[in-house]
Amino acid sequence: MIEKQDLKSILKSINKKYEDTVVKIGVEEREKSSFLSLGTPGFDFCTYNRIPKGIWCELSGPESSGKTTGAFLIAANHIRQEKKKPEEERQHILFVDAEGTADPGWALTSTGYDMNDKDIQTIRVTPTGQSAEQIFDMVREIVVSGQIGLVIFDSLTAIAPQQTNTSTFEQKDMGGLAKPLGDFVKRMTGVFNKYKCTFIGINGLIQNISGYGQLDVTPGGTYFKRACSLRLRFKVGEFFDDNDNILKGKDAVSPAGHVIEMAVIKTKFCRWDRKLGRCHLNYKKGIDLLWDTIEVATKLGFIDNSVQGSYSILDPDTGEVISKIRGKANLKPYFEEHKDLWHKLYDKVYEKIEKTDDPNIISFEQMLGINVEERFNVDLAKEQG
Repeated sequence: MIEKQDLKSILKSINKKYEDTVVKIGVEEREKSSFLSLGTPGFDFCTYNRIPKGIWCELSGPESSGKTTGAFLIAANHIRQEKKKPEEERQHILFVDAEGTADPGWALTSTGYDMNDKDIQTIRVTPTGQSAEQIFDMVREIVVSGQIGLVIFDSLTAIAPQQTNTSTFEQKDMGGLAKPLGDFVKRMTGVFNKYKCTFIGINGLIQNISGYGQLDVTPGGTYFKRACSLRLRFKVGEFFDDNDNILKGKDAVSPAGHVIEMAVIKTKFCRWDRKLGRCHLNYKKGIDLLWDTIEVATKLGFIDNSVQGSYSILDPDTGEVISKIRGKANLKPYFEEHKDLWHKLYDKVYEKIEKTDDPNIISFEQMLGINVEERFNVDLAKEQG
């Protein structure tokens, strides 16, 4: 007969052995401060504004699709959150600039991400010929300090494993980036979880020349893809003019900006019922947070546009009509003059998109009649890991 042992004593012994609270009874709710934001209502709508810290994320897409801009938005939000903490608890950002293209001016203009913030610092790693294995070792050494809360790797497609670096152009390597990236994930998952450090891996798309499966795939093998709790795919959407009117054909030659479209192709921490996100990028002013708020607020019913060309601004609390605006171009100037109302509307929008039990909220793809798989040329079932 097997002798029973006291469970609590066993748990206490394990925690003492590993010098950390490794095992607990039950699972507590996460605090609001333990989540990351995608930085704009049009994106946060997809994830219920609840991205847990300490996970692996992939941002993928073709060139100039908005991947790095999306990472900048997350970084800007990280800085705002960390500044609310006591100085001794603050965590910094590690930015691996593998492509050597980091532009602090554009990061600040486009998303509000200050790469030279004195309180929440950005540690920049710019490889000069090091192999993928060496770069991953650098990341590991910095992260185990416990002072890094966000790692942005821009980009995974710009690094080569030691096997490739030391071979001639005539030689063929096997596995490519998949092996060192897979090893990095295996070694670092526990570390990232321990320090609540989030890894953002920016990944390009390469053409699948095998003739089987999807036309465009992300490099780096399947291990990283399966380890990611969040995978986002970006693409360029409609172009617009200075008045936010959509441009088509020859009118789109000199636009003021464009819509960045985002597809959630995998999520392990929230319901997967909002797959399409949108935000507006103005080439001079950056992400247009006001216009994103207006668009989401309209879709959620805070702004009534049931009468063509007319917009009724509703009180977010009472639902009463505050003002009626004629013409889409006059919406932004109205909220710019009434910033208190804009901030109130912004807060109400986030309050509503975080609800998981509101049957009246439907996804953007349903609202706009968009098939995400066709729009992004992706087979969502095959992308799950």
